Amino acid sequence: MINYANEEVKFSGCPGCAYARYEFKLPCGLAFENNNFTLSQDWELPIVGFFVISPKKHISKLSELTKEERNEMFDIIDDTIKILRKNNVCEDFNVIFEEKENRHFHVWIMPRHKWMKEICGNIMNNIGEIFDYAKQNYRNEETYNKIEESTNILKLQLKK
Repeated sequence: MINYANEEVKFSGCPGCAYARYEFKLPCGLAFENNNFTLSQDWELPIVGFFVISPKKHISKLSELTKEERNEMFDIIDDTIKILRKNNVCEDFNVIFEEKENRHFHVWIMPRHKWMKEICGNIMNNIGEIFDYAKQNYRNEETYNKIEESTNILKLQLKK
């Protein structure tokens, strides 16, 4: 697989577990980490402000988190979106829960940039088109620098 910085990423098994075990390097590193979760820019897609929160333990469903873990996760999501808005990364977001059988549960914090609506109208109905467009048009130094900047903002402001 190729990450958003055009580097090859190799891992075996579950990508979420590999990511949580540091089996591959994230171009901009983790934006936030605690005992239960990691938060970083989506490692495959060059979309500024597209962050993924993932539990460190391998689960496939939201219901497998304890109530305390869910609350903690939602606090991280809420804080992340507030910081990204405050720093003009993006104003609007979708929060998408990825539950797939035999896959690592994770949550996408998906920005809704103006360019997305311009290329395909309804973002959620055309998410694959947006991902393909980003891979073809935003794998460049300017986007990488913006991704690094937004990751660094979160690193500084999410410290507890």
